[in-house]
Formats: sequence, C-alpha cells, structure tokens
Amino acid sequence: MPTTRKIGVFVYENFEPIDVWGFVQAFAIARFFGQAYGDKGPYPFNISFIAKTIDPVHSYNGPRVAPDMTREEALTEQFDVLVIPGGHGTQDVLDDATIAWVRAMDAKVPLMASVCTGAAVLASAGLLDGRPAATNHNAFSWVASLRPAVVWDRISRWVDTGKYVTSAGVSSGTDMAFYLVARLCGQAVADIAAAEAEYHWQRDPRVQQPF
Repeated sequence: MPTTRKIGVFVYENFEPIDVWGFVQAFAIARFFGQAYGDKGPYPFNISFIAKTIDPVHSYNGPRVAPDMTREEALTEQFDVLVIPGGHGTQDVLDDATIAWVRAMDAKVPLMASVCTGAAVLASAGLLDGRPAATNHNAFSWVASLRPAVVWDRISRWVDTGKYVTSAGVSSGTDMAFYLVARLCGQAVADIAAAEAEYHWQRDPRVQQPF
C-alpha cells in the first residue's frame, strides 16, 4: 500500500469556513487507486487541525473546530503539507509568535500552502519573497502591501512554485486542494476524488470563474 501523507491545517479565530473545509474535503474523500470510498483505511491522507491552544476555534460566522494539537505539539510531528487558510481573522495571526512558528514549520515541512488571505501569513514570514503567489482578489491590495517583494498574481486561481502553493479566494482553495491531491497521488486519484465529491473541479488555474 502506498504511503499515507500527513496534512496539517492551521486554524485560528475567524478563519473562513470554506477555506478549511473545502480544502480538507479534497483530501478526506481521496482514496488510493483501486480502493473504494467505503473501504477501510489506510487512506492517502491523514488530516490534523492545529491551533494556538487545544480549545475549540470559531470560524467566521460558522461552526467551531476542535484542534487535534497545539502549535507546539505540531513542531514535534512530521507533516507532508501545512496549509494556512484565510478569513477575517488573518490580521490577528500576523503576530511575532505565529510568524516564528510558521518559519519553524517551514524548516521541516516539504510543502507549504495557503488559501485566500492565508498567503499574508506566508508572505509576512518572508517565505514568498521573489516568488509568484496568489491571494484573495478582493483583499489583493491589502495583502500585496504587506510584502511587496512577493510577485503577486491577481489573475490565477492558484500558483505552484514548488514548495509553496498559494490560492486565491475561498473556492479557489478547493480547486488547489484537488490539484495537490493529483500532485501527491496522481491524476487518477484526484479525478476519482472529485467525481466522488460531485465537485466541478476547475483544473486550469489561469481560467477565471464568472463572478
């Protein structure tokens, strides 16, 4: 059986719900090639929620999530992917302690991702300097002003620069997540996962959705 990869999702007060659950669904519904959705594990991905404390974290105008571990505990684990979602609470996690934690995780996590304004966190940590990156189109000016050294892309739904993969707003993160499933486990696995989710996956990051 192929290797199960570990996905870490950093959650904080007032994150955008779809930034987290839309992203997570792509990984949660994925199965190894030839494995049916109802089959017992192991599965391709194991997902953990990470927060400052172990207390429940409120999303913006939505449900709470119970973290699986604290940020300090996450530093002792090995993750294959760490994602930073966006939301109205993004400005509150641009503090020194969070940025230091993101840099520490970056030193040990091979693939760092962001959804929406979560790119502001990666950028503020200096991880995106000189690289193309996407962020929420409605918050583009604010995020771009935080780190002009980033090559901000206001067109693409997501941008892959190798270690760092960033998406534009909300549902773009779900498209990026299925893309990452394909990158990590193969196109067939991602196609089957999207079909199982009955999700119309926008596979081309350069094609804009009609708004």
